[in-house]
Amino acid sequence: MRSLSPKVWHELQSAVTRMSDKSSLRNMLDVILLWLRRNYECFSVEPFSTYYFYELSHMDEKLMPVEYSTFKLSDLAHVRKVILRYKAKDVEAIARFLRDTIEELVTVEIDEQCPRCESHGMRIFVGKQNGLLAFQCNVCGHAHYSDGSKVDVGGLDFVREVRLRELGLI
Repeated sequence: MRSLSPKVWHELQSAVTRMSDKSSLRNMLDVILLWLRRNYECFSVEPFSTYYFYELSHMDEKLMPVEYSTFKLSDLAHVRKVILRYKAKDVEAIARFLRDTIEELVTVEIDEQCPRCESHGMRIFVGKQNGLLAFQCNVCGHAHYSDGSKVDVGGLDFVREVRLRELGLI
């Protein structure tokens, strides 16, 4: 596991510091993705590759249902605080936090109960291979397709806003 260059990490820290408290959720997503794209060579290694940063950097954010996510404007202050707290050497924590933040910004949550842990709240995804909707638990991470079948590791992608509209989910 290698560390990020302090210069690269400071670039994201500076960008989030410049953001207004009234910035939109989409603006936060844009800032993070722009930083990933500018520094793509840093994210082809672990732990970033483990968290699919390559795929995240190639997402078409304009098609994502950011305005329908459970992420709140008040959460932006927390994201800023966490990003400013981490040091460039904290690569595992940075990778996990940024992946989780992006995922929360671009997914919609439904009030469905997880069959494994019985908690409420599952995020909607789509199967990369089969195109079926999939639901992933926010608590334990269990995921299953809309037909009840099990999801393979790495088999999910983000659902575009237009598809969620077509299905009446937003």
